[in-house]
Amino acid sequence: MPCLQRFLPDTAPETLIAALEQDGGIVIEHLLTPDGLAQFRSQLQPLLDRSSPCQGDFYGYATRRISGLIERVPVTRELAIHPLILQVMDAFLLRGCREYQLNLTQAISIGPGEPRQFLHSDDLMFPGTAPGSEKMINCMYALDDFTEQNGATCVVPGSHRWPEPRDPKPEEVISAAMPAGSVLIYLGSLIHGGGANQSAQARTGVVISYNLGWLRQAENQYLAVSRELARTLPPRLQRLLGYFVHAPNLGSIDGRDPIELLRDQPPADALFREFLPEEIIQPLAEARAAALRID
Repeated sequence: MPCLQRFLPDTAPETLIAALEQDGGIVIEHLLTPDGLAQFRSQLQPLLDRSSPCQGDFYGYATRRISGLIERVPVTRELAIHPLILQVMDAFLLRGCREYQLNLTQAISIGPGEPRQFLHSDDLMFPGTAPGSEKMINCMYALDDFTEQNGATCVVPGSHRWPEPRDPKPEEVISAAMPAGSVLIYLGSLIHGGGANQSAQARTGVVISYNLGWLRQAENQYLAVSRELARTLPPRLQRLLGYFVHAPNLGSIDGRDPIELLRDQPPADALFREFLPEEIIQPLAEARAAALRID
């Protein structure tokens, strides 16, 4: 019977990374403190109460979703830059980019009667490949106890290593049950889906996902987070929102790093800068010098 390995927050990052590499998903139990969990619930619940159920065969008809959590749910801001989580992201995503970014922040509350979601892998939203690297990684935080009965996320351990796409067999699909305050980290290439809620209560989780810095974000962070708020955020979170240039020259504005827009007094000069990887700066300089000699 397949299973996911479970850890506590004091586990060495190297151990988490090895397990995630092997199975495609891991559970870290009780990553959120009781106070942090209570804060999350109190800030999020009023938004869920005012929301309407989704209307679609993929998102469901008894499921409520709230996005833009960096703006709307302040406790999300600290969680998005949790040191242990970012160490895991570094190990996987920096294989395929120079800097990664927030892909999505979304609360998902699966209501009673919702059937199991279509099993899928999230990286299918990005056409093409990123050889040697994952394109994205998800972190699903349980705000309620996740059980097989109430719709815990279903995963197919090891499916990220399948040589060819196929439908999983029933015995390969497991329920990632975990206590409230825990997090399920799973690779974008892992087959998964929201579980069927056969209980009388909704179950709520929050997804914070990250992707390669040269890909389009699933959630438009520049509109989801007001510039007024972005100016007040920690520099690490500003960059995760996308306020950086991914070398070479992806994401600049008027030849500038977009993070300059968040400063109270941006530089007055009008220089059009280059944002180049270190390894090509010297060869370019030598090529230019050679061209000048020829001329």
